Amino acid sequence: MSISATDWLEAREPVDARLRSKELAIAFAAAIGPDDLVVDLGCGTGTNIRYLAPLLASNQKWLGMDQDCEILAQAEMRLRGVGIAFETINLATELPRVPSGRGNAVTASAFLDITSERWLTQFAMHCRDTPLLVAMTAAGQPEWCPVDQLDGPIRTRIELHQKSDHGFGPSLGADAAQFLTKQLRSHGCEVTLRQSDWILGPEDYALVEMMIAGVARRVESMNYPVDAREWMNLRSKQLQRGELGLVIKHLDLLSIPLRLL
Repeated sequence: MSISATDWLEAREPVDARLRSKELAIAFAAAIGPDDLVVDLGCGTGTNIRYLAPLLASNQKWLGMDQDCEILAQAEMRLRGVGIAFETINLATELPRVPSGRGNAVTASAFLDITSERWLTQFAMHCRDTPLLVAMTAAGQPEWCPVDQLDGPIRTRIELHQKSDHGFGPSLGADAAQFLTKQLRSHGCEVTLRQSDWILGPEDYALVEMMIAGVARRVESMNYPVDAREWMNLRSKQLQRGELGLVIKHLDLLSIPLRLL
């Protein structure tokens, strides 16, 4: 099963919208001035903008930043409108380019777990005077129901991959949101965390199908002596029969700078 980045983003968008913390999104919107620029990091096709825009002023200015030019082109097509601009950026090396401080607010989604301790320390420093909302940070490994004997070895491999270097240095994976929370609080920010777990069932067929294929493909690429193909076939049959559930822990993070408290 070949999965494009666009396919993945489209499949997860309604799930994220259903399960992310609306409470924190509303609080983030309340901290943004009508003339502030809202910066969406790793914006993809604009999922985060589409969710947050209805909560903000209709004339709010947006800047979507992503390293993938093709995906940014799709975002431009889907989000045509006054006040929305897009820029390419390599966040691993060009963090100082991200607008921050007074007159700006920063948001991101499904992003932190691939970053490192060093990068997150710099990110907290950069955003210490900026309202910040980061949604849907993975905070745990997939939990499949019913349980299978291969789940443990496969989970170990996936965790090792998650904590490898994705361009930012060794990733913090499931610990990223908690680490960023500590860093922001050290700068005097008020930080709130809320659980936003993926709780998936038969109604999320397309996304679960992609998760099964993605996990199997990743394990196979690591040359690990686990029969990922057997596991994938079992999980696919369970999904087809409507017998498979999946939970992945996520966290949403809201940081309000000291000047706005």
